[in-house]
Amino acid sequence: MAVGVKVAEAMAPTHPHPGVEPATKNLLIGTPVAMMDRARDVIRQAMGKNG
Repeated sequence: MAVGVKVAEAMAPTHPHPGVEPATKNLLIGTPVAMMDRARDVIRQAMGKNG
């Protein structure tokens, strides 16, 4: 079960995105948005920003 939780956390967006609460939208939009969130987080961290 711990592996499943870690996989879900790795695929989840890191910031809230209003409007994708329904399961269908979350499945369709969640993964690409999560990738963009993580890329943005890496860029901000590299630039020394915390926000």
